[in-house]
Amino acid sequence: MISALFVIIWIGFTVLMSFLVQNYYLMPLWFVLGYPVGIIGVVLFVIINVYTWFPFTKPDHRLKYMTTRSIAKFLDYFVLRLKLQIEGREHIPASGKLTTYSNHKSYADPVIIEHVIKRPTTYTPKTGVYKLPVINTWLKSIGAFPIDRGNTRNTARAMVDAIKIVKSGMNMAIFPEGGIKDRMDNKMVEMRAGAYKLAMKAEADLLPITLMNTPEIKNRAPWRRTVIRVIVHPVVPFEKIKHMSTNEIGEYMFRIINQPFQT
Repeated sequence: MISALFVIIWIGFTVLMSFLVQNYYLMPLWFVLGYPVGIIGVVLFVIINVYTWFPFTKPDHRLKYMTTRSIAKFLDYFVLRLKLQIEGREHIPASGKLTTYSNHKSYADPVIIEHVIKRPTTYTPKTGVYKLPVINTWLKSIGAFPIDRGNTRNTARAMVDAIKIVKSGMNMAIFPEGGIKDRMDNKMVEMRAGAYKLAMKAEADLLPITLMNTPEIKNRAPWRRTVIRVIVHPVVPFEKIKHMSTNEIGEYMFRIINQPFQT
């Protein structure tokens, strides 16, 4: 949807300017300029949607989910220029209580997760992200779980709502490293046991995902294409980990997510 809108604006601008100027030697110029014009058109479309009807619909509203995932795919293809090689997509459950855990090496990681997971998904951003306009409103509208590291009481209150979100059937994507750690190392290098409290309290299944080659995005986007390998591991049922401590769960998930780097 969003990608189609971008292409329509891009090609439409090229054709319109060629018609108005009547100089076909300038067509390559209009074609090049049409790219940023298309991006501006998409940005305006997104802003209008986020501020008009996003805040007034449920977090898992179908059209909101479709729009958000479409934005993620547009960013992957046309802005970040990513080529995703996805393995194990059949492991993603279509319904039920679910929390997704992944290594975190790039600011593009949530966009990649949104592209891969074909069901309504929300996130656990730091409160600092809420200072960004548009993103602030979008995060609130999808029921995101803000992590306030300076105020554990705020985080605890927010977790109550997050548990309800997960129990309602919405997927919660979590990066258990607690931020981008050692950007040049693909592997998960740190693990916060507290990241697994939400899954335990919501009695949700855990879906481990390994992202490979994401550190290269910063050096290559948007001029060069980056191939990202995404490995979706089999779901870890809540019944399997319900008697474990969060530290034990964290270590177990740590091994699963890092396993592809051992081979």
